[in-house]
Formats: sequence, C-alpha cells, structure tokens
Amino acid sequence: MQIRGLRHLVVGVVLCLGVVGCSNNAKHGGKNGAYGSSAQGAGEGAGFASDDAARDMMAKRKIYFDYDRSEIHQQDYEIVYAHAEYLKQNPNRRIRVEGHTDENGSREYNVALGERRSRSVADALMSQGVSGNQIATVSFGKEKPDSLGHTAEDKALNRRAVIVYEE
Repeated sequence: MQIRGLRHLVVGVVLCLGVVGCSNNAKHGGKNGAYGSSAQGAGEGAGFASDDAARDMMAKRKIYFDYDRSEIHQQDYEIVYAHAEYLKQNPNRRIRVEGHTDENGSREYNVALGERRSRSVADALMSQGVSGNQIATVSFGKEKPDSLGHTAEDKALNRRAVIVYEE
C-alpha cells in the first residue's frame, strides 16, 4: 500500500516538473537560497517558480536524520526527487551535500557519521539519474550546528544533510 502511494507521488512530482519545465517565465525568489540572485539561480531554466508545489519542494534543502542514523526518511525522498529532476534538467549545475550531526559523540565519529549522511543523499540523487560529477559531499560533523541549544529538539535540528547549489 505504501509503495503504491509513493509511486503515485513520484509520478505526480515528475509530471508536475515536466509541465513546469516547459514554462519560460521563471522568476527568482524563495528562501534558503533556493533561487539565487545570480543569472545561474537554482530555479532558473526549469521554470520552477511558476508552480508553487515545485518551488516549495526546491526551497527545501535540509534532510533530517534520526539519532546515529544515515537513512533518509520516506517522506524526505520527495525533496530528493525534486532536486534530482532539476539537476537532470540542468546538467551544468553542481551541488555540495553537507553532512551534519548533533553534539553527541567524538569529533572523529561525528565527521564519519556526517559523511555517511551526505553520501546517503548523494546516492539517492544518483539513483534518480543525477550524474556523480554534479555532486560533491562534505562532512562538518558537529562543527556547524543549526541550533545552539541542548534539548532533544535542538539536537534533532542538527542531525541533517544540506543541499547547497554552487555558483
């Protein structure tokens, strides 16, 4: 039952992106750097800005992980698929996938875990047809937290991989 729903979701996203890709009135906007101000903005070329759902999905750049895990949650594959479609349509674009962890554990362990998280996202993108030449991975371990607090919620925000489009 879940696979059937996921299949429908993937088909819907692909169809939506295909229709949006035919648009020629792309606009730049959004937050988290989804659509840069440069002529090579992440939303340019595929016309994502003309479709709210595709633009919203492209604006999402963070994939969150469970404690001490590097597997992508099922619901986050929608984000990965949207970026994969964009990258396939724009083969000159490059991304960096940054892996991050919470403060628990040694520096060495967290660098390795961050690398597994960034590789997990990179592998998922490549499984959708994105060229490995378009993707670089890096791990920051616990060195660049999103949240400086020490609560469970703060730590959960730091267990992430971030998709960063290169200029």
